[in-house]
Amino acid sequence: MKHYTVWLVAAGCLLAGLGIGSALRLPAGHTAADPLPIERAAEQARETLAVVDPLDRSVRWAALLQRAGADALPPLRDAIAAAPLDVGDREVVAFAMWWARFEPKAALEWTSTEWRAQSRLVVGAIFRVWAHVDPKLAFSHIAQVPEFHHDAALDAVIAGWHESGKPGLVEHAQSLPDDAFRQRVGEKLARRLVLALGAERATRWLETLQEPAFREAMTMRVASAATEQGDAAAIAAWVAPRVTSGEQRPSGFPRRIGTRWILRDPEAALAWLASLPAGIDRDDGVMESYRDWMRYAPGAALVWIQHAELERWSEPAFSIYARTMAKENPKEGLELVARFSDEALRNRLTTVIARAWVAKDPEAATAWLAKADIPADVRSRVSPPLRGSR
Repeated sequence: MKHYTVWLVAAGCLLAGLGIGSALRLPAGHTAADPLPIERAAEQARETLAVVDPLDRSVRWAALLQRAGADALPPLRDAIAAAPLDVGDREVVAFAMWWARFEPKAALEWTSTEWRAQSRLVVGAIFRVWAHVDPKLAFSHIAQVPEFHHDAALDAVIAGWHESGKPGLVEHAQSLPDDAFRQRVGEKLARRLVLALGAERATRWLETLQEPAFREAMTMRVASAATEQGDAAAIAAWVAPRVTSGEQRPSGFPRRIGTRWILRDPEAALAWLASLPAGIDRDDGVMESYRDWMRYAPGAALVWIQHAELERWSEPAFSIYARTMAKENPKEGLELVARFSDEALRNRLTTVIARAWVAKDPEAATAWLAKADIPADVRSRVSPPLRGSR
């Protein structure tokens, strides 16, 4: 789960789920239902935001906001501006959610003028609450926030729309004219569905979609989200019949499942990839999964491949390793590639590594090329730079 989602959940709990805690923290004789006197709002806000213990401060702040009416906005906003709070602190997030309940546009405008509110956490909080009230209007305002906040706003609107129970979210996602944006919305909707329904019910939900292209796109995205959030092995088994073989057009499921599973349980992910039918689909999944593993956990990925057997299914992973190795030792990288049984992959990598070697060390590369047992077409693609031709 993304960091800003965690903060939004925390802030939501503070505002909506602390009835008992709030009553415990309020002054004697008061309950969460007691309205906050406007003349005391500024004083209580300052006192609350000065509390040192972060949990105690958050609980007290939530209790104060639950009692505050819209007329308390100016003193509460001033208290935020004067408090020792940083960008995106949970009290700022909670205040933004409270404000968005009755004036979301003004709350959003505030994020451009108050530096503490210039955070994706705060922007997302406002959009999430706004989507409970008027999801379509909230959706239409995403483009009005800075581009670097678009993802946070989009995530929040989809989450708020879905949890509000208001109709039209799926239909709205299907109707978006921009294909790239529709895909982004679909990805975020899939994450929300898996979070709310669980993997098994989310996969059953797919059967309710009537439009084939949208159902196919959402199937891929639900599988991705379920792999990240739930039982990866169960999802892998569910998509396995969809994996293609040989030269058939790749389904994309090995890549989608593998790149997410390998970061959680690399041994299980690789065992699943190895079990798939040989073909472009499996090769793509192995290569991209290992590439991601190398990117996010290079130490573990290197240990695995240095002890793994070079087999036909694992050659795409070894191709990533060979290119990494060749940066420091191109000769060893080329020797590893020469052992590949996949002729197309072997020739492609030989060309890439050898040409980089030529650019870096022409003399050594020329000596290797003179003795190398490589196809004529590969040699011709590597040799021209050695002769200075253009």
